[in-house]
Amino acid sequence: MKFYIVDVFATNKYEGNQLAVFLDLDNQLSEKQMQQIAKEINFAETTFIKEVKNHLRFVVRIFTPEHEVPFAGHPSLGTSYIIAKFILPEAPNKLTLELAHSDIEISIIEPTNLDNSIFYMRQAQPEFRNSFTREEISEGLKIELDDIDSVLPIQEISTGLPYIIIPLKNLAAIDSLLLNYESFKEFLLAQNKYRTNSATGHSTSLFFFTKETYELGNTYNARMLLIENSRLSEDAATGSANGCFLAYLLQHESSEIKATVEQGFQMGRKSYLYLDGKVENENYQINVGGRNKLVSEGTWYV
Repeated sequence: MKFYIVDVFATNKYEGNQLAVFLDLDNQLSEKQMQQIAKEINFAETTFIKEVKNHLRFVVRIFTPEHEVPFAGHPSLGTSYIIAKFILPEAPNKLTLELAHSDIEISIIEPTNLDNSIFYMRQAQPEFRNSFTREEISEGLKIELDDIDSVLPIQEISTGLPYIIIPLKNLAAIDSLLLNYESFKEFLLAQNKYRTNSATGHSTSLFFFTKETYELGNTYNARMLLIENSRLSEDAATGSANGCFLAYLLQHESSEIKATVEQGFQMGRKSYLYLDGKVENENYQINVGGRNKLVSEGTWYV
């Protein structure tokens, strides 16, 4: 079976977030096999293109090394890049991914220049969930209270996967984040947000941001921390989390947002995510974009 490795939200190879994409257009692989392959690859996510429903609609499934997820951001963009580059005879302006959570519309800004084009995904309507006090977050996650911004709110939001959006005061605060696995897990369990006791069966992750940035021209610096495979992990670039962050900004900052988020800088994998959204009459337009860099291709022996 043909597969590709691509770095997503990257301006160069070996930046952004890694993704493996498998062309299973004849739907050969069982759910068990897909899970085994995702565990073997051991990236944050691996995708399987299962069916071409028509010229511009594709059934895609997404797996972490631990379980299947209904939606994820960088897998949606990276998979669309592979579809446009290797499956379709000519790259389109738009295509649709049929995911477990919802259909995701992908816009390709420069279809004649795929390797440098920004790909945008339109995410589902956001669900605004619990709010938290600074004290709850500080005590529950063992973060210095003074590092948490005292003006902006703390809120859980989902556009398919849930994240708690946490504003920090500056780069020094976000750079010095050092969460404890046990405290993180206990906090999620106490809030019914761990995968064993959450309503969705998925653990809520944490998205920290600050308005201070490493590079001029970027709007925010961000980090995403999660529990996966019974350990604390960090994600270099998270499209789903940034979709929730865009919804947060539209709710609390402005009804129209254009921003560039730098993520993965603390990990040595620079990532750039482009946010473009607006809200009118409670209808949210959540667009998150990025570039893709092809790293390798090969054959997987099924």
